[in-house]
Amino acid sequence: MTQTFQLRDYQIQAVDACLAHFRHTNDPAVIVLPTGAGKSLVIAELSRLAKGRVVCLAHVKELVEQNHAKFIATGTSEGIFSAGLGQKNSTEKTTFASIQSLSANLSDFNAPASLIIIDECHRVGIEDEGQYLKTIEHFRTLNPQVKILGLTATPYRLGSGWIYQHHYHGYTRHCPEGFFKKCIFELPLQHMVKKGYLTPPIHYDAAIAHYDFSLLTESLDGEQNTDDIALNELIHKYPRVTQAVTEQILQLSTDRQGVMIFAATIDHAKEIVGYLPADKTALVTGKTKLKQRDTLISAFKAKEIKFLVNVSVLTTGFDAPHVDVIAILRPTQSISLFQQIVYPWLRLIPGKTDCLVFDYTNNHYNIFQPEIG
Repeated sequence: MTQTFQLRDYQIQAVDACLAHFRHTNDPAVIVLPTGAGKSLVIAELSRLAKGRVVCLAHVKELVEQNHAKFIATGTSEGIFSAGLGQKNSTEKTTFASIQSLSANLSDFNAPASLIIIDECHRVGIEDEGQYLKTIEHFRTLNPQVKILGLTATPYRLGSGWIYQHHYHGYTRHCPEGFFKKCIFELPLQHMVKKGYLTPPIHYDAAIAHYDFSLLTESLDGEQNTDDIALNELIHKYPRVTQAVTEQILQLSTDRQGVMIFAATIDHAKEIVGYLPADKTALVTGKTKLKQRDTLISAFKAKEIKFLVNVSVLTTGFDAPHVDVIAILRPTQSISLFQQIVYPWLRLIPGKTDCLVFDYTNNHYNIFQPEIG
């Protein structure tokens, strides 16, 4: 069985850029593609072309599963190593693994790899994600020439800025301790929308009411747990805001297919749910049991549920292209998180002409060209 998927022009360019880079250096590299641009197809093609062993890493089981599913089309030997997916195969030429499972079982990987691919690579170096550096060091011990490639839609983090040091257009980023040395290919979101690969986002200024989170600016990094007590206190200072906002979301989404609502805290989410039609609404939080979460997500994807309210989950690896309304009721100073909230829902499906983006928190980000501090 041979490759059965067709790469788009920019996906071919990304693959070619990677091959050209690693012919001359072992410096870790980054490819930047917007969510919805088909990173998994780029991963599949690079894995297929690699002569040696390949390990593809991701931090959530959904991404492991997505990347693996695209690679199956190549017909090349592959396996999954992920406790969350109930599989631990470490012997195939290409292995798709969750970083948590692999880093805890490095002794199962004694054969050298020629290529390590990291999806959502902006997470490398985050304090609670030391598994990546530990895993990379393990494979470098087995093969000092191993190539390290990262893919992300958001090549920066709050507090530390850019994740790479140099850009192929000649820019130098202030990132002296960055793990990745160079961004070797980047595709702007605007290009994807202009070419018709993604749905146009409409940043709708529906500001019937706003939350004022300005007093909490130091804690709104979006990459750590926000102070729920302080947030709840602020939200409850404006008892009519949540009701007014939710009523407006209901009104403006009457003819829409799917609505994703991002709440600030669990209490906040429960209040929002209380103003929505019970038979068309579901709530997912970090405390929702996995089996129940999967059931609710399946119902949402099947359009049995129209409104999906969530707290600090469903920003990575969750694919529901019918979503055409995004309502942001949680604050963040993290541009990366803001883009992870917005970008996944710009995927195309028949009958979807645009995606409304309601921001009730005064984040004031430019969707296409956010300013990176």
